[in-house]
Amino acid sequence: MKRYVQYSLLAWVFFAGVILWLITGLSDFNTASIRTSSFVVPQIILFYLNLNWLGPRFNSGPIKANYLIILLALIAIHVLCFAPLDMWLDEYYPIDIRSIQDRPTIFIIFGRFMSSIPPLIISALIWKSYLLQKQSEESLELKNKMLHAETKALKAQINPHFLFNSLNNIYSLTQMKSDKAGDAILSLSEMLRFVTYESQKDFVSLDDEVQQIENFISLQKLKDDDQSNIRIGLPEDRGQYKIAPMLLLPLIENAFKHSNIENKEEGYIAFEMRLEKNELVFELKNSRACATVKKDNVGGVGLENVKKRLALIYPEKHTLGVNETPSAYELNLRINLD
Repeated sequence: MKRYVQYSLLAWVFFAGVILWLITGLSDFNTASIRTSSFVVPQIILFYLNLNWLGPRFNSGPIKANYLIILLALIAIHVLCFAPLDMWLDEYYPIDIRSIQDRPTIFIIFGRFMSSIPPLIISALIWKSYLLQKQSEESLELKNKMLHAETKALKAQINPHFLFNSLNNIYSLTQMKSDKAGDAILSLSEMLRFVTYESQKDFVSLDDEVQQIENFISLQKLKDDDQSNIRIGLPEDRGQYKIAPMLLLPLIENAFKHSNIENKEEGYIAFEMRLEKNELVFELKNSRACATVKKDNVGGVGLENVKKRLALIYPEKHTLGVNETPSAYELNLRINLD
């Protein structure tokens, strides 16, 4: 509101200057100053009275009867107080304009009535504009809070899902009495540190995100010495870019989960991540397990979660394409990191 008051003060100074300049050409400077003050000052009083007191107190919602009654009372007071002043000024401080010499009383009253309308209308419009701007800012702030809360909820949804699958993998290693179980626990502990602390941030470095992807892949590879059907490409130069944490990992996790990678003849996973100027390009292809292969019941979280987070965090800054066939799954994601 202070900004509106400052601009309006400048407008009133300019308006008073124009009126003074016009009247000075019709009388002496002293008369012009008095006539300008008698005309402009009452309008300024009406303007700021409506803008700073009546508007905030009576006109915050729909126009009310009390507000209109008070406005009519103000106009009546303005006319009763300053119409006699105009008569006195016409006699003792006349202006050399034939049209206002010997004006009838009704003309003076009507003139004062009309002069009170513009400042009241303009001040009411300014107050309404201020209210709309304030409501817009509050709505935007509320929307941002809701987006932040929803993003946190989506993160909370990712983390248990990821932990569940990782623990299942380690359990498989322990059942096979594999010596790799210790390395798997170490890799998982590093990832849990990232999930617990780093993923609570809005953004992390791209280098940290890629490191967690590498940890996850190494955890998956511990289950099988034959990795001929897994092809991975990760960028070495990751620059100083930031990315939302745990955004890509669910996609890779889904690929390992649904590709039937244990089948060396038909199962495969191939993904590549690269930087093209300010864009991160992520391309993934994997086989799809046939209907006879039994999968756990925890599914559908990963991709839908990523879609929601992309919409929340990177609106109009990403493209996501998915192509599914009975035997293959392809995904192409581009994110503007600038």
